[in-house]
Amino acid sequence: MSLSLSGANRFVHECRVEQVADGFSYRVKSFNVYDVNGYRFHTTGYEQSRPNRKTTNTGVFTLGQDGVEYYGRLEEIYELKFRGSVPLTPVIFKCHWFDPTLTRRTPNVGLVEIRQDSKLPGDDVYIVAQQATQVYYLSYPCQTDKRLQGWDVVYKVSPHGKLPVPNNEDYNNGREFFQEEGLEGSFEIDLSDVMGMEVDNQRIADEEAGDEVENAHDLELLERLRLGRDSEDDIPPSNYADYVEEPNSDDEDYDPANPDYDDYF
Repeated sequence: MSLSLSGANRFVHECRVEQVADGFSYRVKSFNVYDVNGYRFHTTGYEQSRPNRKTTNTGVFTLGQDGVEYYGRLEEIYELKFRGSVPLTPVIFKCHWFDPTLTRRTPNVGLVEIRQDSKLPGDDVYIVAQQATQVYYLSYPCQTDKRLQGWDVVYKVSPHGKLPVPNNEDYNNGREFFQEEGLEGSFEIDLSDVMGMEVDNQRIADEEAGDEVENAHDLELLERLRLGRDSEDDIPPSNYADYVEEPNSDDEDYDPANPDYDDYF
């Protein structure tokens, strides 16, 4: 079944084709930084002008119409302006593409290696910005091994605010991974002394909590309360006199009828 364009869409499509066929203005806008598809891209020249940079944003990946994966570096960013009544201003990336025939792949672990000293033959170096996916390249720390010299590992960058979509390569696919077994033998940990120490400490803490009652009258009262005979009628009066605050020596001669006004000044 073939899909047909509606009348309005067909008109817009024909206008766009006519605009592209008519060509674009020779005056174009150039950018050093451009945000698209959740990524922030930098041109190689702009990034090299930042000596203290902490990130790299020049790596580009795109899937060609021939199904080939192309990896490269972003060199220039242009905004084109096509003539016509309908605004048409696509953003174009000019890239240095590495030779895909020199790419090494290890599908079972998802490893892709490229050579940055290679170059794609031909002049087809432009893509629309929406076709770009961001990657970065990391060289091997060991450069004494000739099998690793000149090769960089490709790492794909996740778009800002988005998680990568899982695919079949993220799973085991029936492969077995090496898992080192544990050490032979066994050992025991004796915690009896530690547990005993905690019990003794708790006992000591309980014994030290509160004051010890020694008065015979208080002991008798506590015993009555423990046995449930705590009626107020059964509780004998206390042998201790209530504490009465002694009058202040300064107030012994105080006469309310003849106050001493010097006390107020």
